[in-house]
Amino acid sequence: MKKRKGFILFVTICLALSMLAGCGSNPGTAGPASSSSGKTQLNVATELMSATLEPSLNWDGWFVMRWGAGETLIRYDENGNFAPWLAESWEVAADNLTWTFKIRDGVKFSNGKDMKASDVVKSIERLFKLEDPANGGAGNPQGHFTYSSIAADDAAGTVTIVTKKPVPDMPGCLAYPWTMVIDVEGSAQRKVQLEGPICTGPYAFVSFTQDNDVQMVRNEHYWDGEVPFKTVNIMQAKEPSTRTMALQDGSVDLALNIPASDRDLLLKAGGFTVNEVAGSRIGYAHINMEGIMGNDALRQAVMMAIDGKTIADVTTSGSYTYGYAAVPSSLDFGYDELKYQFSYDPEKAKKVLDQAGIVDSDGDGYRDLKGQAINLDYKVTANRQMDKIAQAQAAQLNVIGIKCTVQLTETQADVLNHHTFDLCTSNEVTTQTGDPAKYLKHWYSKSDDNYANYKNSQYDALYEALESEFDPEARKNYMVQMQQILLDDAAVLVYGYFNYNMCTADTLTGINVSPNDFYWVTKDIKFNK
Repeated sequence: MKKRKGFILFVTICLALSMLAGCGSNPGTAGPASSSSGKTQLNVATELMSATLEPSLNWDGWFVMRWGAGETLIRYDENGNFAPWLAESWEVAADNLTWTFKIRDGVKFSNGKDMKASDVVKSIERLFKLEDPANGGAGNPQGHFTYSSIAADDAAGTVTIVTKKPVPDMPGCLAYPWTMVIDVEGSAQRKVQLEGPICTGPYAFVSFTQDNDVQMVRNEHYWDGEVPFKTVNIMQAKEPSTRTMALQDGSVDLALNIPASDRDLLLKAGGFTVNEVAGSRIGYAHINMEGIMGNDALRQAVMMAIDGKTIADVTTSGSYTYGYAAVPSSLDFGYDELKYQFSYDPEKAKKVLDQAGIVDSDGDGYRDLKGQAINLDYKVTANRQMDKIAQAQAAQLNVIGIKCTVQLTETQADVLNHHTFDLCTSNEVTTQTGDPAKYLKHWYSKSDDNYANYKNSQYDALYEALESEFDPEARKNYMVQMQQILLDDAAVLVYGYFNYNMCTADTLTGINVSPNDFYWVTKDIKFNK
């Protein structure tokens, strides 16, 4: 295979720097697994890296679990169903409030300490304390469930949680990465944000350099079988081409989220395997209803001006599967039942604007509304090619006379919380706790997560019914109706559904790409013998 010497030098330097970040007594400084004797090290290239290793902070806990350190009481299997993990079983009482979890015997933390039911309780209490808004926290887990009591019985090996109100998706709440079980006392002796918590997973943290790398070692006390690698090194490489070429020259063994064109190149070259799944992650834009986008005709025209399928297929090289609904088409939540009236039709979009009096009154080539020049404020991040998507959409809006300024931001949190946008990119797993109910809360008028300032009384009534409904079919019916309301109101600009993939050298086995996006490095990944 022809190699690009300049790039090889670049990757070599990057890897050398990441290794040097953990020099000295750091046991995670061995050379690349593809070239080291015994193949005891796994090297991974990733687009995304967390800001810290603190599992309670925003989405940082996702990465603690993704890298194979953190584990929760419950997990998802390959079909998206709940499966036992650190809990063997669970049940809810007739009051729909009292949940009992049987904790698995024989689990140890990476420091060798036995995990008991009381450790689980301390871990959950720590999470809720740190995230309590009264303590300056973001209130993230409280948005999923709150409890009136939580108790451990170490002799029986059970944890009992009494929720303040019925939580139909409670198993999913405890499969969410925030609720991973950590050794609270042991972790208190560490700088958790930089050194990571002490967890139960197959690998344990050694060091972390923000926007660069994570160094990990084998958990010698792992409870669930053999752990194949002595060390795991994870390097951030934001550009897809960088990750592809790192695979080609053997600098890494596994790369995450390679674009379709590069995947084809790898397969044609031979020696590589592509594992892909249509995930439950959606790319979309929040639409601020309190700004100029509160105008119905303008929103409808924006939808019709955008050729979402071409953007998904061409602009993102197939990284997204195009769709228009707020819940991905790969999930069983009624996509084929929905009706969409704002499909791509730029000429129709122009007519809608003309009829609404949204015209170019001063001859500058752009339309205005009630004498106010339209210049949509589009806030974006570069994650998962959303900046490219927004730029392509802005070019298509220009065709119908709508000016749109795309502005790149480091983080969307402040933008969303302060509603300082007309359009704002977002991407998230829609089935974080088992079904899309929590995600659909974004458009519930009484929710703090309603960044779009959306209000629809029918939608609110359906969401409130959903909150206490335990029957799966009834829940699905509510969510189908809610999606149709969002479509009819042109309330969300959907880019498509992210196709998640792992690309590896053929020397690796045990790759299982999960649609839930929580499990990347696992104990099952190993080199062929």
